[in-house]
Amino acid sequence: MRNSIINGYKEIIISISSGIAIAVLLIIGTGATSILSSAHAQSVTLGEPFLVEKGKITSQKEIGPNRTEFTFTGNGTMNGNIEVTSTGKLVSVSKGNVSFDQGSGVIKTTDGSGTANYTLIDVFNGRDFLGAPAYSTNSTGGLSFLNNILGIIKGEQEGSGNYAAEHWHWK
Repeated sequence: MRNSIINGYKEIIISISSGIAIAVLLIIGTGATSILSSAHAQSVTLGEPFLVEKGKITSQKEIGPNRTEFTFTGNGTMNGNIEVTSTGKLVSVSKGNVSFDQGSGVIKTTDGSGTANYTLIDVFNGRDFLGAPAYSTNSTGGLSFLNNILGIIKGEQEGSGNYAAEHWHWK
């Protein structure tokens, strides 16, 4: 009975996360840089990405029907001059030709001066992914701006598992 309840909660959480991911997909559309609010028409300019990274899926494990757990690692440049690495894990739920992903990761400066954590939801269509990471950090240096911000991520993944992504601050 307890496992049944826990599995039910997991399904609810995944459904909510999937709904949020779909909302993010609809909001950011196909690379558009303006968003309309329901109360007032407002334009949000994303500007330049604060993080540009390239990486690779490092492991993949089926964990249930239409569910796969992935780990990934990447390297990138933040704000044009801070070299970083990123590692993380996500669970992907496939529905037809689309996957809804939820996970978390860590960004570290290569010089050891800062660390930031993030949680992520995204929608993946087999090549492109769009999502929303929420960042947090206690760093006081070059990563301090990541404390308690919401981002937008857009990327592409090749069949080999290599990916390229850009992160923007959603202001």
